[in-house]
Amino acid sequence: MDKTTLPSSNILRRTPDRSWLAITALGWLAMTIGLFTATVAGNAVRASDATDNEIAVVQALTAALLIVPAVCLIQRRFRLTARLLPLTPAAFLHMLGGAASALLMGGLGFIITGMLGWTTITAWHFSAELLLAVAFNTCIAFLYEALPEELSMRGIVYSGLRLRLPAFAAYGAQVLLFVLVPVTVNQLQAWSGLDRGSSINAEYVIMLLCYGTMLQLWRSLTGSLWASIGFHVAYLEIARFVILQQDRRLLTYSELEAGTGPVVIQFGVIIIGSAGLLALLNLWRRRRLRTAY
Repeated sequence: MDKTTLPSSNILRRTPDRSWLAITALGWLAMTIGLFTATVAGNAVRASDATDNEIAVVQALTAALLIVPAVCLIQRRFRLTARLLPLTPAAFLHMLGGAASALLMGGLGFIITGMLGWTTITAWHFSAELLLAVAFNTCIAFLYEALPEELSMRGIVYSGLRLRLPAFAAYGAQVLLFVLVPVTVNQLQAWSGLDRGSSINAEYVIMLLCYGTMLQLWRSLTGSLWASIGFHVAYLEIARFVILQQDRRLLTYSELEAGTGPVVIQFGVIIIGSAGLLALLNLWRRRRLRTAY
């Protein structure tokens, strides 16, 4: 069991019956309101003819400065035992391990699809400009997406749910609430007269369900959010600078069937493959802990 997510009996005695619901709701609201406010701030600076990089910086700082302090306040107010934020040497290794695993799974995806003849790498594009773009986008991904999302959803929300629910139910509820965040933000944007963000369709929902489960498995395995943060950032960079074939990219590849990269490599190998491997590691860890006692 994950010692950082299971509250002690003393904490349970000090915690009112409905505190778990307040913790869960406040964590979800922090993420949802913070993300929506960031989109509003981004649209405001876009109207003043800001560049894409300037918009990204404003959105990232807005999200981080709203969500991270809110998470810390919730944790302190309800005296949660889970240590969500301190970056200890062990936590730093967890972050590097999470990032490295995403890179390895991405490489494995290209190896598998290459051996099957589904993809062929035709060119590599190393340049200082690419390195700067990756470095900048990594900072934005960390502040705007990975850090706020992991702290709020896999951190506060899951911790609140675990005060009342067993692990399997808390997993399911957290993932559903995770999917509800972009759905709610999109609706708030529509009500506010703003352009909607990502298109919410069945494929997107399935991806979020699997992605949220996989990231939660990282916390259960390591007892730290930093592994999921590291994986989250690396996954986003792989998607943006490798798989999606944007103007700035690490490599160019051809596909036997259109969509092989996003579907087979990005979703099938990196997300589903990682989730399966993490599930097996969690089962092995629990069995080892049981035999130890």
